Amino acid sequence: MTEMQLSLINFPYREMLSNIFQDYSNDFEFTASGIFRKIVPPLCPECGHPMSHNGFNTCKKGLLGGTKVGKYLCGACGKSTEEDRDFWIKLKADFFGIVTEICTRLRLNHVSYEVIESIMGYLYPRDKDTIRNMVQCAIEETEVPSVKNIQFVHYDEQHPKAGRNQKYRLTLLDSVTRQVIADELFDSKDADTIEGFLRRNLDTQKQIFIVTDLYRGYSNVFKRVFGNKVIHQFCLLHLNKLIVNDFPRKTSIEQELLKYKMLNIFFNRELEIEFLSTLIEEEKMMRQRSNKEYKSWIAEAKHLFYDFVRRLELRRRRESKNLELRTYHEALNNFKILKMQSDSFMISVRRRLAKIEELWPNLTAFYFTDNAPATNNPIENYYSTSLKTHRKKQLEELGIKEQIKLSALKRAGVFGRPQKSLLNAFFMFIPFLDTG
Repeated sequence: MTEMQLSLINFPYREMLSNIFQDYSNDFEFTASGIFRKIVPPLCPECGHPMSHNGFNTCKKGLLGGTKVGKYLCGACGKSTEEDRDFWIKLKADFFGIVTEICTRLRLNHVSYEVIESIMGYLYPRDKDTIRNMVQCAIEETEVPSVKNIQFVHYDEQHPKAGRNQKYRLTLLDSVTRQVIADELFDSKDADTIEGFLRRNLDTQKQIFIVTDLYRGYSNVFKRVFGNKVIHQFCLLHLNKLIVNDFPRKTSIEQELLKYKMLNIFFNRELEIEFLSTLIEEEKMMRQRSNKEYKSWIAEAKHLFYDFVRRLELRRRRESKNLELRTYHEALNNFKILKMQSDSFMISVRRRLAKIEELWPNLTAFYFTDNAPATNNPIENYYSTSLKTHRKKQLEELGIKEQIKLSALKRAGVFGRPQKSLLNAFFMFIPFLDTG
């Protein structure tokens, strides 16, 4: 270990200095005047003649301090060299690594560079451009861990704007680990772009189960990429959204009941249906009264119903449960009943039932694969946290890519608990604060 020549000034820091120079052999010394050098000067790299001590060079870093690094001079050829300063470089790297991590975590939480600059004024002043370069370099150097044994994949797209230019974000998410397989930004989302994206990021020779929204153009792309090795599931959540949109905003109780019967095909909505069924007869009687009385009644009835629905949802949340999925035979039976009654339904509902019948194999694929997902909820949740709706039009292209990469790293668990605080890193510079 490096020999320490302690003085009254550096004696309190002997343990700290020992840790700083622990990687150096006992051929080195740290003198009482604060010079780090070899005890016996090295041989000249030019002529091989023994060199002699020749003062020092000072390495400084603003607000942190400075250290003295020994110099050597060859008496034969006049060659001058300097001692290794890796220990000082490491001290600075540790300190600024923590500064960079602080700034990166602030960016992960959507803090602007202007605000980060003002915050750093209290810790270690850095201007906005320096902070941006630090963060972007750190992001580029950090790799998102690859996902192994991919079986179930969520695929979706987001359409952010980089300034005035429309961009397309394509994302693949592993259903089991919830980690990001790939997340990239493109100028287009045509079939060739999607196909290239899939080929680069998934093994096309292995069987795979992919969940998407109800855009049917994906099926042809998947067949070209995976052939017969793909099982394509349409997201039931997207189906439910389309069903809700098939009905007017201001529905009657009869329409609301039909809506929930449609939603009941794949998810258990029996309680809601039972509640609405008790109001049907009353609605028929109220329709015979004045328009004002009917409007007042239906507003109150729907208020009670929506309050009932919210209470059911809150109960599921408290119990950490999701909506119960129907078995395949229950779903098929519910669909057949609605199909038989469809002649009395509004046109939009009849069309939706026809679409469900046409897409039935893709809507029910999850029933025939163990542990397969039925919805794209995980990737929707990922989008809502990684690039929020109001920010899709605020960021430039570089900012969008930055948020995408940071979110993927967070999902992969890269941002764990800090191993060292900024204060601990700063303390390592205390022995060098008074060095001139």
